[in-house]
Amino acid sequence: MTSSSDASPAAIADLLEQGTRAFALSDWPTAIDRFGEMAALTERSTGPESPVYADALVMYGRALLQHAIEQNALMAQKTLADAALAIASDHPSNQHNKDAQDGSEEDPAAAAVAVQKSAKFAFEGEPDFRHLEHDQESTDKDKDKGKGKESDTGADAEEDDEEDDDGDSGDAAEDADEDVDDFAAAWDVLDLARVIQSKATDRRSQLKYAETLMLLGDVSMESENFAQAITDYTEALTVKQQFLEDDSRELAEIYYKVALAHEYNQDTPRALELMNDVERILTNRLDRLDDQAMSDERTSLEEVLGDVRGKIDEWKNPKVDVGLKDVLGNAEERALAERAREVFAKALEDGTINDISALVKSKKTKRRDSDVTGSENTAAQDNEKDAGDLTKKQKVSE
Repeated sequence: MTSSSDASPAAIADLLEQGTRAFALSDWPTAIDRFGEMAALTERSTGPESPVYADALVMYGRALLQHAIEQNALMAQKTLADAALAIASDHPSNQHNKDAQDGSEEDPAAAAVAVQKSAKFAFEGEPDFRHLEHDQESTDKDKDKGKGKESDTGADAEEDDEEDDDGDSGDAAEDADEDVDDFAAAWDVLDLARVIQSKATDRRSQLKYAETLMLLGDVSMESENFAQAITDYTEALTVKQQFLEDDSRELAEIYYKVALAHEYNQDTPRALELMNDVERILTNRLDRLDDQAMSDERTSLEEVLGDVRGKIDEWKNPKVDVGLKDVLGNAEERALAERAREVFAKALEDGTINDISALVKSKKTKRRDSDVTGSENTAAQDNEKDAGDLTKKQKVSE
């Protein structure tokens, strides 16, 4: 590892390479460490107002953001799973297990719903507006993670289990604090980069400035500060409109982000207006493509356009939320009803009860015939560009 006292271009380039490799493998802790050290050395080497320093800060802030998002998603999944188990144990069939939990005041169903809502900002379903970027290989990383995870046996395993049980609540609290710290750190780092980049007026620097604003907007979205996200995304949109073509996929991307922020901020009409702009931009770009020369991009655009139209339809026709407890409860009721039908049918078949349907029918007929005055009753009833730029600038400085 590079010495923190060595601020030479070679040392910075080495940290850049290591950080970029770790980022590509989604090894966020390593990427944070390398980019953080690189930013410190770059500041020392080029000064606190240098565009090169701003580039390093952006890479550092992006790694912090990705790590916080990953940890937030993992915590949400764990809490949701725990809530589902708690709901299952609350069913009548498991009432004998509930006596040991009388001191609990939290409603598991409410907890599950809260987790589902808080986990919606990972943007896993967000279309890829960028132009056919290469997929990042992660197979080797997955294999590496699998090494060294053999389960312990005997007394060692029992001791580990006891330690895990004792530390679960403390670890959860520490993880939550770490998530908050990463989001806050990402905001501070990216905001410093924003201040530096805002002073340059050339096209290249302004587009970098817009990218940093978009990252700040992402941090705000993950932190559920939707008003601030709207502010940052809108400013990024204003900058990009000055330099990009009106059918640019990057322009469509920022329109999409602004629309998403408005939707989460309970302003669906404005969100739909912006999403219609996304559809317009992508449709115009699709119409201008050469069918043969750019067939790959055509296919990609058609997929993204389909996602956008799906989102528009979803916002126009929102699905009714169904609580996890309701789902499990309905499933149990259906199972009980089916079981009752099976038992009743078997009883009829075995002759253990009498079929009196004929008698009931004749009784109703007799009543209809005799009751002349009565009336019938009825009823009815869902980072690569920054790394390249920094490398070039380091070569020039050498």
